[in-house]
Amino acid sequence: MPTLRARDLAPDLILFNGAIRTFDRELPRCSAIACKDGRVVAIGDDADVRDLAGSRTEQIDLGGRMVVPGFNDAHNHMLELGIKFTRLQLEQCTSIADMVAMVREAATHTPRGEWIIGEGWNESLFAEGRLPNRLDLDAATTDHPVLLKRFFNMDVVNSRALELAGVYASTPDPQGGRIERFADGSPSGVLRASAKLFCRRLIADPTPEQAVDALEAAGRAYLAVGVTSILDPGLRPWEMRAYLDARRAGRLPVRVNLMPSWHGFREDETVEQLNARAAELGVYSGLGDHWLSLGGLKMAIDGGTTSRTAWMFQPFVGEDRVYDYNRLDPEDLREFFARGHALGWDIGIHAIGDRAHHEAARAFAEVIEASPRKDHRHNLIHAYFATEESLQHMAKHQIAAVIQPTFIYYEGDDLFRDVGERLAHQYKPARTYLDRGIPLIATSDIPSTVHYNPMISLYSLVTRKTWKGTPIAPQEAITRDEALYACTAAGAWLTREEQVKGRLSPGFLADMAVLDRDYFTCPVEEIKDIQVEMTVIDGRVAYQRV
Repeated sequence: MPTLRARDLAPDLILFNGAIRTFDRELPRCSAIACKDGRVVAIGDDADVRDLAGSRTEQIDLGGRMVVPGFNDAHNHMLELGIKFTRLQLEQCTSIADMVAMVREAATHTPRGEWIIGEGWNESLFAEGRLPNRLDLDAATTDHPVLLKRFFNMDVVNSRALELAGVYASTPDPQGGRIERFADGSPSGVLRASAKLFCRRLIADPTPEQAVDALEAAGRAYLAVGVTSILDPGLRPWEMRAYLDARRAGRLPVRVNLMPSWHGFREDETVEQLNARAAELGVYSGLGDHWLSLGGLKMAIDGGTTSRTAWMFQPFVGEDRVYDYNRLDPEDLREFFARGHALGWDIGIHAIGDRAHHEAARAFAEVIEASPRKDHRHNLIHAYFATEESLQHMAKHQIAAVIQPTFIYYEGDDLFRDVGERLAHQYKPARTYLDRGIPLIATSDIPSTVHYNPMISLYSLVTRKTWKGTPIAPQEAITRDEALYACTAAGAWLTREEQVKGRLSPGFLADMAVLDRDYFTCPVEEIKDIQVEMTVIDGRVAYQRV
Protein backbone atom coordinates (compact mmCIF):
# COMPACT_ATOMS: atom_id res chain seq x y z
CA MET A 1 0.00 0.00 0.00
CA PRO A 2 1.44 3.45 -0.87
CA THR A 3 2.20 5.71 2.05
CA LEU A 4 2.40 9.48 2.33
CA ARG A 5 5.37 10.63 4.32
CA ALA A 6 4.39 13.94 5.91
CA ARG A 7 6.92 16.73 5.91
CA ASP A 8 7.33 19.65 8.27
CA LEU A 9 5.59 22.50 6.46
CA ALA A 10 6.87 25.17 8.83
CA PRO A 11 9.38 27.74 7.51
CA ASP A 12 13.06 26.82 7.46
CA LEU A 13 14.14 30.37 8.34
CA ILE A 14 12.49 33.44 9.86
CA LEU A 15 14.11 36.86 10.10
CA PHE A 16 12.33 39.25 12.46
CA ASN A 17 12.68 42.63 14.21
CA GLY A 18 14.06 44.19 11.04
CA ALA A 19 13.48 47.00 8.58
CA ILE A 20 12.75 45.00 5.44
CA ARG A 21 12.41 46.68 2.03
CA THR A 22 10.48 44.17 -0.06
CA PHE A 23 9.43 45.84 -3.34
CA ASP A 24 6.20 43.91 -2.78
CA ARG A 25 3.42 46.07 -4.20
CA GLU A 26 1.01 45.42 -1.32
CA LEU A 27 3.52 45.50 1.54
CA PRO A 28 6.66 47.42 0.55
CA ARG A 29 8.00 47.46 4.12
CA CYS A 30 7.70 44.98 6.95
CA SER A 31 9.58 43.70 10.00
CA ALA A 32 9.63 39.91 9.45
CA ILE A 33 10.05 37.42 6.63
CA ALA A 34 9.73 33.63 6.47
CA CYS A 35 11.48 31.31 4.00
CA LYS A 36 10.78 27.71 3.02
CA ASP A 37 12.49 25.51 0.41
CA GLY A 38 14.36 28.47 -1.04
CA ARG A 39 11.31 30.74 -1.39
CA VAL A 40 9.72 33.53 0.58
CA VAL A 41 6.51 32.17 2.09
CA ALA A 42 5.39 35.06 4.30
CA ILE A 43 6.09 38.71 5.05
CA GLY A 44 4.49 40.83 7.74
CA ASP A 45 4.85 41.88 11.36
CA ASP A 46 6.88 39.92 13.88
CA ALA A 47 3.99 38.30 15.71
CA ASP A 48 2.16 36.99 12.65
CA VAL A 49 5.26 35.66 10.91
CA ARG A 50 6.79 34.09 14.01
CA ASP A 51 3.52 32.25 14.65
CA LEU A 52 4.40 30.17 11.58
CA ALA A 53 7.57 28.78 13.18
CA GLY A 54 7.96 25.08 13.85
CA SER A 55 10.33 23.22 16.11
CA ARG A 56 13.04 23.16 13.42
CA THR A 57 12.67 26.74 12.18
CA GLU A 58 15.79 28.85 12.55
CA GLN A 59 14.84 32.30 13.83
CA ILE A 60 17.20 35.27 13.59
CA ASP A 61 16.65 38.54 15.43
CA LEU A 62 17.79 41.32 13.10
CA GLY A 63 18.06 43.84 15.91
CA GLY A 64 16.42 46.50 13.77
CA ARG A 65 18.84 46.12 10.87
CA MET A 66 17.77 46.74 7.28
CA VAL A 67 17.10 43.93 4.81
CA VAL A 68 16.99 44.45 1.04
CA PRO A 69 16.59 42.02 -1.86
CA GLY A 70 19.83 40.36 -2.92
CA PHE A 71 21.79 42.53 -5.34
CA ASN A 72 21.66 41.45 -8.98
CA ASP A 73 24.80 42.51 -10.84
CA ALA A 74 23.47 41.98 -14.35
CA HIS A 75 26.69 42.82 -16.20
CA ASN A 76 29.49 41.15 -14.33
CA HIS A 77 32.43 39.15 -15.72
CA MET A 78 32.54 36.72 -12.81
CA LEU A 79 34.86 34.17 -14.40
CA GLU A 80 37.31 36.89 -15.44
CA LEU A 81 37.30 38.27 -11.91
CA GLY A 82 38.02 34.88 -10.39
CA ILE A 83 40.96 34.47 -12.77
CA LYS A 84 42.09 38.00 -11.95
CA PHE A 85 42.30 37.02 -8.27
CA THR A 86 45.23 34.76 -9.27
CA ARG A 87 47.11 37.60 -11.01
CA LEU A 88 48.69 40.89 -10.02
CA GLN A 89 45.90 43.23 -8.97
CA LEU A 90 46.89 46.75 -9.96
CA GLU A 91 43.88 48.90 -9.01
CA GLN A 92 45.62 50.48 -6.04
CA CYS A 93 48.78 51.45 -7.92
CA THR A 94 49.18 55.22 -7.75
CA SER A 95 52.34 55.32 -9.85
CA ILE A 96 54.10 53.44 -12.60
CA ALA A 97 56.81 52.78 -10.04
CA ASP A 98 54.29 50.92 -7.85
CA MET A 99 53.31 48.74 -10.79
CA VAL A 100 56.92 48.04 -11.77
CA ALA A 101 57.71 47.06 -8.18
CA MET A 102 54.88 44.51 -8.21
CA VAL A 103 56.18 43.00 -11.45
CA ARG A 104 59.75 42.92 -10.10
CA GLU A 105 58.60 41.08 -6.98
CA ALA A 106 56.55 38.59 -9.03
CA ALA A 107 59.61 37.88 -11.19
CA THR A 108 61.50 36.62 -8.14
CA HIS A 109 59.18 33.60 -7.78
CA THR A 110 57.99 33.09 -11.37
CA PRO A 111 59.97 30.54 -13.42
CA ARG A 112 62.02 32.16 -16.16
CA GLY A 113 60.10 32.40 -19.43
CA GLU A 114 56.63 32.18 -17.88
CA TRP A 115 54.14 35.02 -18.27
CA ILE A 116 53.59 37.59 -15.56
CA ILE A 117 50.07 38.99 -15.91
CA GLY A 118 48.38 41.80 -14.04
CA GLU A 119 45.08 43.64 -14.35
CA GLY A 120 43.35 46.86 -13.37
CA TRP A 121 45.79 49.75 -13.81
CA ASN A 122 44.52 53.25 -14.52
CA GLU A 123 46.96 55.89 -15.72
CA SER A 124 44.84 58.72 -14.31
CA LEU A 125 45.97 57.62 -10.83
CA PHE A 126 49.69 57.64 -11.69
CA ALA A 127 51.95 60.30 -10.19
CA GLU A 128 54.03 60.30 -13.38
CA GLY A 129 51.05 61.66 -15.36
CA ARG A 130 51.63 59.41 -18.38
CA LEU A 131 51.01 55.94 -19.76
CA PRO A 132 53.45 53.20 -18.79
CA ASN A 133 55.59 51.66 -21.55
CA ARG A 134 57.73 48.62 -22.28
CA LEU A 135 60.90 50.28 -20.98
CA ASP A 136 59.25 50.68 -17.57
CA LEU A 137 58.41 46.98 -17.50
CA ASP A 138 61.81 45.96 -18.88
CA ALA A 139 63.31 47.55 -15.78
CA ALA A 140 61.44 44.94 -13.74
CA THR A 141 62.28 41.90 -15.89
CA THR A 142 63.35 40.87 -19.36
CA ASP A 143 63.45 37.19 -18.40
CA HIS A 144 59.66 36.95 -18.44
CA PRO A 145 57.04 38.18 -20.89
CA VAL A 146 54.84 40.69 -19.03
CA LEU A 147 51.28 41.73 -19.89
CA LEU A 148 49.44 44.23 -17.72
CA LYS A 149 45.80 44.90 -18.60
CA ARG A 150 44.36 48.37 -18.08
CA PHE A 151 40.89 48.23 -16.53
CA PHE A 152 39.49 48.43 -20.06
CA ASN A 153 40.58 47.97 -23.68
CA MET A 154 44.31 48.63 -23.46
CA ASP A 155 47.37 46.64 -22.37
CA VAL A 156 50.99 47.47 -21.71
CA VAL A 157 53.59 44.76 -22.34
CA ASN A 158 57.34 44.48 -22.06
CA SER A 159 59.88 43.96 -24.85
CA ARG A 160 59.98 40.20 -24.31
CA ALA A 161 56.21 39.95 -24.86
CA LEU A 162 56.43 42.02 -28.06
CA GLU A 163 59.23 39.80 -29.31
CA LEU A 164 57.22 36.64 -28.69
CA ALA A 165 54.22 38.19 -30.47
CA GLY A 166 56.30 39.29 -33.44
CA VAL A 167 55.44 42.97 -33.02
CA TYR A 168 58.13 45.29 -34.39
CA ALA A 169 58.44 48.78 -35.84
CA SER A 170 57.38 47.41 -39.22
CA THR A 171 54.23 45.73 -37.87
CA PRO A 172 51.13 47.55 -39.15
CA ASP A 173 48.22 48.49 -36.90
CA PRO A 174 45.46 45.87 -37.02
CA GLN A 175 41.92 46.75 -38.09
CA GLY A 176 40.20 48.34 -35.10
CA GLY A 177 43.37 48.72 -33.05
CA ARG A 178 46.58 50.66 -32.59
CA ILE A 179 50.17 49.85 -31.65
CA GLU A 180 51.39 52.92 -29.79
CA ARG A 181 54.91 53.90 -30.85
CA PHE A 182 57.88 55.92 -29.67
CA ALA A 183 59.16 58.79 -31.81
CA ASP A 184 61.49 56.41 -33.68
CA GLY A 185 58.55 54.23 -34.74
CA SER A 186 59.32 51.32 -32.42
CA PRO A 187 56.42 49.91 -30.35
CA SER A 188 56.03 51.59 -26.97
CA GLY A 189 54.42 48.51 -25.44
CA VAL A 190 50.93 50.05 -25.28
CA LEU A 191 48.40 48.08 -27.33
CA ARG A 192 44.94 49.55 -27.85
CA ALA A 193 41.69 47.74 -28.73
CA SER A 194 42.20 44.86 -31.19
CA ALA A 195 46.00 45.25 -31.00
CA LYS A 196 45.72 43.61 -27.58
CA LEU A 197 45.33 40.28 -29.34
CA PHE A 198 48.95 40.22 -30.51
CA CYS A 199 50.00 39.21 -27.01
CA ARG A 200 46.78 38.02 -25.40
CA ARG A 201 46.44 35.15 -27.88
CA LEU A 202 49.73 33.74 -26.58
CA ILE A 203 48.30 33.21 -23.08
CA ALA A 204 46.75 29.82 -22.42
CA ASP A 205 43.16 29.54 -21.22
CA PRO A 206 42.70 28.26 -17.65
CA THR A 207 42.22 24.53 -17.21
CA PRO A 208 38.68 23.36 -16.37
CA GLU A 209 39.74 22.89 -12.76
CA GLN A 210 41.22 26.40 -12.58
CA ALA A 211 38.05 27.84 -14.08
CA VAL A 212 35.84 26.22 -11.44
CA ASP A 213 38.20 27.42 -8.69
CA ALA A 214 37.94 30.93 -10.13
CA LEU A 215 34.13 30.88 -10.21
CA GLU A 216 33.87 29.70 -6.64
CA ALA A 217 36.32 32.35 -5.41
CA ALA A 218 34.52 35.17 -7.19
CA GLY A 219 31.09 33.95 -6.08
CA ARG A 220 32.10 33.86 -2.43
CA ALA A 221 33.48 37.38 -2.73
CA TYR A 222 30.12 38.52 -4.11
CA LEU A 223 28.18 37.02 -1.21
CA ALA A 224 30.25 39.17 1.15
CA VAL A 225 28.79 42.32 -0.45
CA GLY A 226 25.23 41.03 -0.77
CA VAL A 227 25.33 40.04 -4.46
CA THR A 228 23.21 36.92 -4.99
CA SER A 229 22.77 36.97 -8.80
CA ILE A 230 24.95 37.97 -11.72
CA LEU A 231 24.84 38.01 -15.51
CA ASP A 232 28.17 37.14 -17.17
CA PRO A 233 28.25 38.63 -20.69
CA GLY A 234 30.29 37.64 -23.73
CA LEU A 235 31.12 34.03 -22.92
CA ARG A 236 32.85 31.55 -25.20
CA PRO A 237 31.77 27.89 -25.16
CA TRP A 238 34.54 26.76 -22.79
CA GLU A 239 33.56 29.49 -20.34
CA MET A 240 29.89 28.45 -20.36
CA ARG A 241 30.99 24.86 -19.79
CA ALA A 242 32.99 26.00 -16.75
CA TYR A 243 29.79 27.37 -15.19
CA LEU A 244 28.01 24.07 -15.73
CA ASP A 245 31.01 22.22 -14.23
CA ALA A 246 30.84 24.49 -11.17
CA ARG A 247 27.10 23.99 -10.81
CA ARG A 248 27.38 20.19 -11.01
CA ALA A 249 30.19 20.23 -8.47
CA GLY A 250 28.12 22.30 -6.02
CA ARG A 251 30.63 25.14 -6.30
CA LEU A 252 28.54 27.93 -7.80
CA PRO A 253 27.84 30.27 -4.86
CA VAL A 254 25.50 32.72 -6.66
CA ARG A 255 22.83 32.54 -9.35
CA VAL A 256 24.15 33.09 -12.86
CA ASN A 257 22.71 34.07 -16.23
CA LEU A 258 25.02 33.23 -19.14
CA MET A 259 25.29 35.60 -22.11
CA PRO A 260 27.10 34.02 -25.07
CA SER A 261 29.62 36.06 -27.02
CA TRP A 262 28.28 37.25 -30.37
CA HIS A 263 29.26 39.69 -33.11
CA GLY A 264 31.89 42.27 -32.22
CA PHE A 265 32.58 41.26 -28.64
CA ARG A 266 35.59 39.00 -29.23
CA GLU A 267 37.84 40.27 -31.98
CA ASP A 268 39.15 36.75 -32.70
CA GLU A 269 35.78 35.11 -33.51
CA THR A 270 34.53 34.83 -37.09
CA VAL A 271 31.16 35.85 -38.50
CA GLU A 272 30.46 32.28 -39.60
CA GLN A 273 31.33 30.87 -36.19
CA LEU A 274 29.06 33.34 -34.43
CA ASN A 275 26.13 32.89 -36.78
CA ALA A 276 26.30 29.16 -36.15
CA ARG A 277 26.45 29.70 -32.38
CA ALA A 278 23.12 31.53 -32.37
CA ALA A 279 21.32 29.37 -34.93
CA GLU A 280 22.46 25.80 -34.45
CA LEU A 281 22.04 25.24 -30.72
CA GLY A 282 18.28 25.00 -31.11
CA VAL A 283 17.72 27.12 -27.99
CA TYR A 284 17.44 30.81 -27.15
CA SER A 285 17.19 33.20 -24.19
CA GLY A 286 15.48 31.69 -21.15
CA LEU A 287 16.78 28.10 -21.06
CA GLY A 288 17.79 26.83 -17.63
CA ASP A 289 16.70 27.20 -14.03
CA HIS A 290 17.04 29.80 -11.32
CA TRP A 291 20.65 28.87 -10.56
CA LEU A 292 22.04 28.73 -14.08
CA SER A 293 20.24 30.00 -17.17
CA LEU A 294 20.89 31.16 -20.71
CA GLY A 295 20.46 34.85 -21.40
CA GLY A 296 20.87 37.07 -24.42
CA LEU A 297 23.62 37.43 -26.99
CA LYS A 298 26.43 39.85 -26.18
CA MET A 299 27.57 42.14 -28.98
CA ALA A 300 29.93 45.12 -29.07
CA ILE A 301 30.43 47.90 -31.54
CA ASP A 302 33.07 50.18 -30.04
CA GLY A 303 35.59 50.57 -27.22
CA GLY A 304 35.71 53.04 -24.31
CA THR A 305 36.16 56.71 -23.52
CA THR A 306 39.21 56.75 -21.25
CA SER A 307 40.99 54.37 -23.64
CA ARG A 308 39.87 56.73 -26.44
CA THR A 309 38.47 53.87 -28.49
CA ALA A 310 34.74 54.72 -28.39
CA TRP A 311 32.80 55.60 -31.56
CA MET A 312 32.09 59.30 -31.27
CA PHE A 313 30.45 61.97 -33.43
CA GLN A 314 33.37 64.31 -32.68
CA PRO A 315 37.06 63.58 -31.97
CA PHE A 316 38.29 63.16 -28.43
CA VAL A 317 39.77 66.29 -26.84
CA GLY A 318 43.17 66.94 -28.38
CA GLU A 319 42.65 64.64 -31.38
CA ASP A 320 42.08 65.81 -34.94
CA ARG A 321 39.79 63.04 -36.20
CA VAL A 322 37.56 60.18 -35.12
CA TYR A 323 39.62 57.00 -35.25
CA ASP A 324 38.05 53.69 -36.27
CA TYR A 325 38.32 51.26 -33.37
CA ASN A 326 34.95 49.70 -34.09
CA ARG A 327 34.71 46.00 -33.39
CA LEU A 328 32.37 45.32 -36.29
CA ASP A 329 31.24 47.06 -39.44
CA PRO A 330 28.35 49.36 -38.45
CA GLU A 331 26.67 48.48 -41.75
CA ASP A 332 26.19 44.96 -40.40
CA LEU A 333 24.31 46.02 -37.25
CA ARG A 334 20.81 45.63 -38.65
CA GLU A 335 21.62 42.27 -40.23
CA PHE A 336 22.99 40.87 -36.96
CA PHE A 337 20.16 42.31 -34.87
CA ALA A 338 17.55 40.94 -37.27
CA ARG A 339 19.13 37.47 -37.24
CA GLY A 340 19.27 37.18 -33.46
CA HIS A 341 15.85 38.77 -33.01
CA ALA A 342 14.23 36.33 -35.45
CA LEU A 343 15.82 33.37 -33.65
CA GLY A 344 14.23 34.45 -30.36
CA TRP A 345 17.36 35.77 -28.65
CA ASP A 346 17.54 38.89 -26.53
CA ILE A 347 20.51 41.02 -27.58
CA GLY A 348 22.69 43.36 -25.55
CA ILE A 349 25.25 45.51 -27.31
CA HIS A 350 28.22 47.34 -25.83
CA ALA A 351 27.73 50.92 -27.05
CA ILE A 352 29.74 53.66 -25.34
CA GLY A 353 30.36 56.53 -27.73
CA ASP A 354 27.51 58.88 -28.60
CA ARG A 355 27.64 57.71 -32.23
CA ALA A 356 27.63 54.05 -31.13
CA HIS A 357 24.61 54.66 -28.88
CA HIS A 358 22.76 56.51 -31.64
CA GLU A 359 23.38 53.93 -34.37
CA ALA A 360 22.66 50.91 -32.16
CA ALA A 361 19.34 52.34 -30.89
CA ARG A 362 18.29 53.19 -34.44
CA ALA A 363 19.18 49.72 -35.72
CA PHE A 364 17.27 48.03 -32.90
CA ALA A 365 14.22 50.20 -33.62
CA GLU A 366 14.25 49.37 -37.31
CA VAL A 367 14.48 45.63 -36.61
CA ILE A 368 11.72 45.69 -33.99
CA GLU A 369 9.42 47.72 -36.23
CA ALA A 370 9.98 45.34 -39.13
CA SER A 371 9.34 42.26 -36.98
CA PRO A 372 7.51 43.21 -33.76
CA ARG A 373 8.24 41.07 -30.71
CA LYS A 374 6.90 42.72 -27.59
CA ASP A 375 8.57 40.38 -25.13
CA HIS A 376 12.16 41.17 -26.20
CA ARG A 377 14.71 42.37 -23.64
CA HIS A 378 17.13 44.04 -26.05
CA ASN A 379 19.46 46.53 -24.38
CA LEU A 380 22.28 49.01 -24.79
CA ILE A 381 25.16 48.16 -22.48
CA HIS A 382 27.04 51.10 -20.92
CA ALA A 383 24.83 53.67 -22.73
CA TYR A 384 27.08 56.63 -21.89
CA PHE A 385 25.79 59.41 -24.11
CA ALA A 386 22.23 59.35 -25.44
CA THR A 387 20.99 61.44 -28.35
CA GLU A 388 17.41 62.64 -28.48
CA GLU A 389 16.63 60.24 -31.32
CA SER A 390 18.07 57.28 -29.45
CA LEU A 391 16.04 58.16 -26.35
CA GLN A 392 12.88 58.16 -28.43
CA HIS A 393 13.70 54.76 -29.91
CA MET A 394 14.51 53.29 -26.50
CA ALA A 395 11.32 54.57 -24.91
CA LYS A 396 9.06 53.52 -27.76
CA HIS A 397 10.48 50.00 -28.03
CA GLN A 398 11.50 49.43 -24.38
CA ILE A 399 15.16 49.02 -25.20
CA ALA A 400 16.87 48.96 -21.82
CA ALA A 401 19.92 50.89 -20.62
CA VAL A 402 22.36 48.69 -18.70
CA ILE A 403 24.68 51.19 -17.03
CA GLN A 404 27.63 50.98 -14.64
CA PRO A 405 27.46 53.64 -11.92
CA THR A 406 30.82 52.40 -10.63
CA PHE A 407 32.38 54.13 -13.64
CA ILE A 408 31.03 57.47 -12.39
CA TYR A 409 32.86 56.94 -9.11
CA TYR A 410 36.15 55.51 -10.34
CA GLU A 411 36.76 57.19 -13.72
CA GLY A 412 34.36 60.12 -13.88
CA ASP A 413 37.13 62.68 -13.41
CA ASP A 414 38.79 61.50 -16.63
CA LEU A 415 35.74 62.38 -18.72
CA PHE A 416 36.60 66.07 -18.84
CA ARG A 417 40.06 65.23 -20.18
CA ASP A 418 38.67 62.95 -22.90
CA VAL A 419 35.27 64.26 -24.03
CA GLY A 420 35.07 67.79 -22.61
CA GLU A 421 32.66 69.57 -20.31
CA ARG A 422 29.49 69.31 -22.40
CA LEU A 423 29.49 65.54 -22.89
CA ALA A 424 30.84 64.85 -19.41
CA HIS A 425 27.66 66.36 -17.98
CA GLN A 426 25.50 64.10 -20.16
CA TYR A 427 27.21 60.93 -18.91
CA LYS A 428 25.11 57.89 -17.99
CA PRO A 429 21.83 59.84 -17.88
CA ALA A 430 19.96 57.71 -15.33
CA ARG A 431 17.34 60.34 -14.47
CA THR A 432 16.60 60.90 -18.14
CA TYR A 433 16.26 57.20 -18.83
CA LEU A 434 13.77 56.75 -16.00
CA ASP A 435 11.81 59.90 -16.85
CA ARG A 436 11.45 58.66 -20.44
CA GLY A 437 10.15 55.28 -19.21
CA ILE A 438 13.27 53.40 -20.35
CA PRO A 439 14.17 50.30 -18.27
CA LEU A 440 17.30 51.08 -16.24
CA ILE A 441 19.58 48.35 -14.87
CA ALA A 442 22.62 49.26 -12.74
CA THR A 443 25.64 46.93 -12.70
CA SER A 444 29.38 46.93 -11.99
CA ASP A 445 31.07 45.44 -15.11
CA ILE A 446 33.82 44.07 -12.91
CA PRO A 447 36.72 43.64 -13.73
CA SER A 448 36.46 46.58 -16.14
CA THR A 449 36.11 48.72 -13.03
CA VAL A 450 37.78 48.75 -9.63
CA HIS A 451 35.22 46.99 -7.41
CA TYR A 452 32.00 44.97 -7.50
CA ASN A 453 30.59 46.43 -4.26
CA PRO A 454 26.98 47.50 -5.04
CA MET A 455 27.20 50.24 -2.40
CA ILE A 456 29.46 52.14 -4.81
CA SER A 457 26.75 51.88 -7.46
CA LEU A 458 24.07 53.09 -5.05
CA TYR A 459 26.22 56.01 -3.90
CA SER A 460 27.07 57.01 -7.46
CA LEU A 461 23.45 56.90 -8.65
CA VAL A 462 22.24 59.03 -5.75
CA THR A 463 25.11 61.55 -5.49
CA ARG A 464 26.67 61.47 -8.99
CA LYS A 465 30.07 62.05 -7.35
CA THR A 466 33.49 60.63 -8.18
CA TRP A 467 35.93 59.32 -5.59
CA LYS A 468 37.47 62.79 -5.64
CA GLY A 469 34.07 64.39 -4.95
CA THR A 470 33.63 65.82 -8.46
CA PRO A 471 29.97 66.12 -9.54
CA ILE A 472 29.26 64.33 -12.84
CA ALA A 473 25.97 65.35 -14.43
CA PRO A 474 24.33 65.98 -11.03
CA GLN A 475 20.99 66.61 -12.74
CA GLU A 476 20.93 62.88 -13.57
CA ALA A 477 20.81 61.77 -9.91
CA ILE A 478 17.99 59.41 -8.96
CA THR A 479 16.34 58.63 -5.63
CA ARG A 480 17.56 56.02 -3.18
CA ASP A 481 14.52 53.89 -3.88
CA GLU A 482 15.06 54.06 -7.65
CA ALA A 483 18.75 53.25 -7.23
CA LEU A 484 18.04 50.18 -5.10
CA TYR A 485 15.49 48.95 -7.63
CA ALA A 486 18.01 49.41 -10.46
CA CYS A 487 20.53 47.29 -8.56
CA THR A 488 18.11 44.49 -7.62
CA ALA A 489 14.71 43.92 -9.24
CA ALA A 490 15.56 45.59 -12.56
CA GLY A 491 18.16 42.96 -13.36
CA ALA A 492 15.54 40.23 -12.95
CA TRP A 493 13.49 41.84 -15.71
CA LEU A 494 16.53 41.77 -17.99
CA THR A 495 16.91 38.00 -17.53
CA ARG A 496 13.15 37.26 -17.73
CA GLU A 497 12.91 36.38 -14.04
CA GLU A 498 10.85 39.32 -12.78
CA GLN A 499 8.11 36.98 -11.57
CA VAL A 500 10.42 35.11 -9.18
CA LYS A 501 13.46 37.26 -8.41
CA GLY A 502 14.25 40.74 -7.14
CA ARG A 503 11.38 41.18 -4.69
CA LEU A 504 10.83 39.79 -1.21
CA SER A 505 7.28 38.64 -1.87
CA PRO A 506 5.65 35.28 -1.14
CA GLY A 507 6.64 32.86 -3.89
CA PHE A 508 9.79 34.76 -4.82
CA LEU A 509 13.31 33.42 -4.38
CA ALA A 510 14.54 33.96 -0.82
CA ASP A 511 17.65 36.01 -1.64
CA MET A 512 18.43 39.02 0.54
CA ALA A 513 21.13 41.11 2.16
CA VAL A 514 21.20 42.39 5.75
CA LEU A 515 22.86 45.81 6.03
CA ASP A 516 24.64 47.39 8.98
CA ARG A 517 22.64 50.63 8.74
CA ASP A 518 19.51 52.05 7.17
CA TYR A 519 20.28 52.77 3.53
CA PHE A 520 17.28 55.09 3.25
CA THR A 521 18.02 57.35 6.22
CA CYS A 522 21.80 57.28 6.72
CA PRO A 523 23.76 60.39 5.64
CA VAL A 524 24.20 60.24 1.88
CA GLU A 525 28.00 60.16 2.14
CA GLU A 526 27.73 56.96 4.20
CA ILE A 527 25.99 54.97 1.47
CA LYS A 528 29.29 53.88 -0.05
CA ASP A 529 30.46 52.69 3.38
CA ILE A 530 27.49 50.43 4.16
CA GLN A 531 28.58 46.92 5.12
CA VAL A 532 26.69 43.69 4.55
CA GLU A 533 26.22 41.83 7.82
CA MET A 534 24.58 38.75 6.35
CA THR A 535 23.61 37.36 2.96
CA VAL A 536 20.77 34.87 2.52
CA ILE A 537 20.45 32.97 -0.74
CA ASP A 538 17.92 30.26 -1.50
CA GLY A 539 16.54 30.70 2.02
CA ARG A 540 19.80 29.87 3.80
CA VAL A 541 22.48 32.00 5.41
CA ALA A 542 25.41 31.87 2.97
CA TYR A 543 27.55 34.66 4.47
CA GLN A 544 27.93 36.28 7.87
CA ARG A 545 30.27 39.14 8.60
CA VAL A 546 32.78 38.23 11.25
